[in-house]
Amino acid sequence: IPTEFIINNSWKATYGGITNCNRVINLYETIQKESGESSEALISVTNELKCLRSLYYFILMDLFGNVPIVDSFNVPDGFAPENNTRLEVFQFIEAEVKQGIPTLNNMVGMTTYARLNRYAAFTLLAKLYLNAEEFTTIRDASGNITTPGTPRWDECIEQCDSIILQGKYSLNEDYFENFAIENELSPENIFVIPFSDLDAPHWGDETYPARMFNHHLWTLHFNGTQTFNCEQGGWDGFCAVPSHYASYDESDIRRATWLTGLQFSYTGDTLYCNQEKKGQPLVYTPEVNSLEDASENEGARLVKYDYTEARNNQLSNDYVFFRYADVLLMKAEALMRKNGGLATQEAVDLVNKVRARAFPDDAGKLYATVTLTLSELLAERGRELSCEGWRRNDLIRFGVYNNPLDFRPDEASEIHNLFPIPQDQINANPNLTQNPGY
Repeated sequence: IPTEFIINNSWKATYGGITNCNRVINLYETIQKESGESSEALISVTNELKCLRSLYYFILMDLFGNVPIVDSFNVPDGFAPENNTRLEVFQFIEAEVKQGIPTLNNMVGMTTYARLNRYAAFTLLAKLYLNAEEFTTIRDASGNITTPGTPRWDECIEQCDSIILQGKYSLNEDYFENFAIENELSPENIFVIPFSDLDAPHWGDETYPARMFNHHLWTLHFNGTQTFNCEQGGWDGFCAVPSHYASYDESDIRRATWLTGLQFSYTGDTLYCNQEKKGQPLVYTPEVNSLEDASENEGARLVKYDYTEARNNQLSNDYVFFRYADVLLMKAEALMRKNGGLATQEAVDLVNKVRARAFPDDAGKLYATVTLTLSELLAERGRELSCEGWRRNDLIRFGVYNNPLDFRPDEASEIHNLFPIPQDQINANPNLTQNPGY
């Protein structure tokens, strides 16, 4: 609903990042103007900031659709921009990133770590083109399609190849090393958001929602954090829906993304429930019997990132935003889409490169052209990229986002493909138009 605070926080945090980009871009452009000189380094960092700004706009466009484009730091008092169309935002992102790429740093290593280098920009464009048909669809005020979107599969493949053919990234032999506490040296992570428990935000800090990385608190039972010797108790929050956990083969190493079973402290002592099942051993179950009234132990818990000795309400793992495995899967999908939804051998080979890591001793688990369907590719993306922030985006692109699912037996309306413009933002800016259906 438009008044949901998490939706408003997403808007505020993302536009806050855009404002910061605009501020520094303005500073660098002022330096160039006043000095009369434009060094390659200054041009490169300015374009890097514009590409980073485009990433923020990608997030906004994906979540909210028709959002205002603000590309200047110096705006007049009372500035109240109107919505741009989603198509206009798409075109803005495409133009900014394509213009910036030739000047971006093409080095891979600590000098460009956690920065938007050339390959991160290629990945952003690949994501843009992979979703182009959805992003460029034009709808009327009631949400009805007036102009279908344009697929851009060839351009998606081209951007993926710009990464693959250079050979600067590769799959990490150990899947979970990508999410380790010290994951800086992973050969697979293309773009990350750095975090440190030494720089944890404080409760009440207005920027807290944008700066926190505390999956361990959100997912683990209050006593469950003792398994990892964490400083704080968990909040007993999110878990896997049963159907997602069940989608993993028992021999799939990625199944360890989720924690189930009897829980022990880091010293080996049995942990116990402390709420409605107080005194009983803490046993996480894959089953969740009720969304509104689940027991404290129900649901597999997220442990994709290493939580060992987390402190200060914060993890020190760097959050993975773009990963090479996703690049391989994106190219495979684009190849299949071009082929009427059927798998080509090249698409199968790309997906199997990723899947083979999950089944190192069982080649029988790999795909063939007859077994790799679009539906199966979506499921494989779900297992490989679980809790990396792409599932909603994937489900919309595959046309199944509003299908019945766990705890929602009825089909939902397509208006939910976009979140509502936050009511707080409409109250502050009357020029904003709410998305259809809200």
